[in-house]
Amino acid sequence: MRLRDRVAIVTGSGSGLGKAMVKRLAEEGASVVVADINQEAIDTVVRELKEAGRTAMGFKVDVTNRSQLKELMKATAGKFGRIDILVNNAGVTRYRPFLTMNDEDWDTVLGVDLKGVFYGVQAVAEYMINQRYGKIVNISSVAGTGVAPDWAGGSAAGTSNYGAAKAGVIQLTKTLARELGPHGINVNCIAPGFVLTPITYTTRNAQEVEKHIELRKRSAVLNRAGKPEDIANGVLFLVSDESSFISGQLLCVDGGRTDRM
Repeated sequence: MRLRDRVAIVTGSGSGLGKAMVKRLAEEGASVVVADINQEAIDTVVRELKEAGRTAMGFKVDVTNRSQLKELMKATAGKFGRIDILVNNAGVTRYRPFLTMNDEDWDTVLGVDLKGVFYGVQAVAEYMINQRYGKIVNISSVAGTGVAPDWAGGSAAGTSNYGAAKAGVIQLTKTLARELGPHGINVNCIAPGFVLTPITYTTRNAQEVEKHIELRKRSAVLNRAGKPEDIANGVLFLVSDESSFISGQLLCVDGGRTDRM
């Protein structure tokens, strides 16, 4: 097991990509913390992990609240004695054309997707610095690396807030890697492409889902949609000892989509 005796926190791990991440890390031996804003989702994931024989605890947290993130770190260190891994995965989006986008649309997305990463790393840094070891992975998006063409089903209309936040995560990752590297902390970033998650199906009817998937597949040279496990495996690599000499990097897990941007 690649993560035996490691302690990992994954924010936004009550569903979707985060759930796949926290389960994958637990499979490799990590004691995991399911951190999410939805208590019911937390309880479900923790129960599933424990039924599978994993070590897990849950913690309800709003990543836009600095004090709550500090409490998350305190509770984790109090239970497990250390914090080795932080995956800043929590994210939201609000689609609205730029010319009609209001302060709430902008602030909500930047608050969760970018400021949440800032708060999370600040809260965990003292623990990792004290132990001279840490792995931090920030989840960005291919939306932060460029703008997909409309023919690929990737119209950027209404996503200026999301794209700006995710681009900020990439640059923040690079500067954090430089500042925290001397303390033995690796900081890297993953940019997922189009991935099938429950929200793909719950926000559309069956016909719309099929059309959406076919359009988005065309934007990846591998001609398929990603699975949550694809992203989780990328995270596993970046938090394992196999990536010990990698920091400040962006790993695009997108089926080759960025080759067309």
